[in-house]
Amino acid sequence: MIELGTGYAQGVTATIRAAQPEDAPDLGAVHVAAWQWAYRGLMPDDLLDSLRPESRARAWEAWLTGSDAEQGFAAWVAEVEGSIVGFASSSEGREDDMDEDTVELLTIYLLEPLVGTGIGSALLKAAEAAWRQEGRRTAVLWVLADNDRSRRFYETHGWHTDGVTKMQSFGAGTQVEAIRYHKVLTAAAP
Repeated sequence: MIELGTGYAQGVTATIRAAQPEDAPDLGAVHVAAWQWAYRGLMPDDLLDSLRPESRARAWEAWLTGSDAEQGFAAWVAEVEGSIVGFASSSEGREDDMDEDTVELLTIYLLEPLVGTGIGSALLKAAEAAWRQEGRRTAVLWVLADNDRSRRFYETHGWHTDGVTKMQSFGAGTQVEAIRYHKVLTAAAP
């Protein structure tokens, strides 16, 4: 458990644990809520407003129980007072230029009131510890080029751009530039 920092009620703790299939409905709700606040101004409002928790919940159930779970998909949730307030997920590296010991951070999201409390850092630390335990040597992630908040977060935690960019498609006709970050995992976390 972690003690929450400033911006949230004193004395409240967060628990980080592996995600379970029964978490899918809550993960869907948090996923949509987090996208809607985090990407407002970075993606079209109509795209964000069209997101539905039920659809995300079905995707989460498939990720946690289907072939994705068998192909290296892993996820962690953050709970405060029994409610899921954030999550992180990863999979095998998906790009052709990645070694087989590379893992990709797919997501890390929090409900907006919990930004700055340390929960995001705790989720990232839990994921990195799991990757090291698996013997992974390198991790990568993609972040929207204009998402300054997320870029600062990753850079603060020792991630660095590697010069690779791509256009990512979201919804019908929305394309956004993304930048790849990497981190060497061979050393123990500070």
